[in-house]
This record gives sequence, structure tokens and C-alpha cells, in this order.
Amino acid sequence: MKNKLNAAQKKLVKKALEARKNAYAPYSNFRVGSAIESSDGKIFVGCNVEDAAYSTTCCAERVALFTAVCAGKKKFKRIAVASDADGACPPCGTCRQALMEFERDMEVIMASPKGHTKLMRLADLLPEPFHSLR
Repeated sequence: MKNKLNAAQKKLVKKALEARKNAYAPYSNFRVGSAIESSDGKIFVGCNVEDAAYSTTCCAERVALFTAVCAGKKKFKRIAVASDADGACPPCGTCRQALMEFERDMEVIMASPKGHTKLMRLADLLPEPFHSLR
């Protein structure tokens, strides 16, 4: 499936595909790159970083998100996720929940190296998110 992407979305996909090349994935051999755009247009990238103790592995989406938060960003327009899959690969549940903390209506662009793309809203990917009691 190929969604028609605008220039900003294409730029984000390109950054995610580039970040994917830096993934550290010696256990799964499944590289993922991500690029998140803050509300002011700044782009932050991430890649998956695996560990022999699988539970300490961090997905590309959260690496990009956490890098943006470390830079003081808390509002986001969109995120692109690019993997080694033949088709578009959505963020895992943990990443969906982490992204939901900041922007429910964020665009999520899923892309593959073969040019397959899928565009969804985060709220559609995670319709029933966890909310704290605060």
C-alpha cells in the first residue's frame, strides 16, 4: 500500500530510513529507524538498540521521542517509522503508549525501504490508551 505523502511527510520518511541504517540489532536482525517532528518543525531521529537482556532493548520510536524530550520538546506533529519489513510496520504497543503521552492526534507514517507507506493517526492505532489517575 502506498499513501500519497506530502513533502514534510516524505522528508520524515527519508530521515527514518537513514536512521534505520544505524540500528544495533544483532539479535533480531530487524532494523528500525524513526524520525519525529516537533510542533516547531524540528526533527529528531532514533534507531532500535538491542541488548542481550531483551527487556532493556529500546525501540527506534522511543529513542527519537526521548531525544526530542531531552531537547525540551513536548508537542509533536508526526512520526515516521521505517523498518526492514517488506510492508509498512506499525509501532509496538509500548511505543504507541509512550507517544500517546504527548500527542493523541499525531500522524504516524509507516514506511518500508521498498517504498510502501501507510499513514494513520496515533489515536486510531491506540484507541484505548492507559491514563493515570492524576
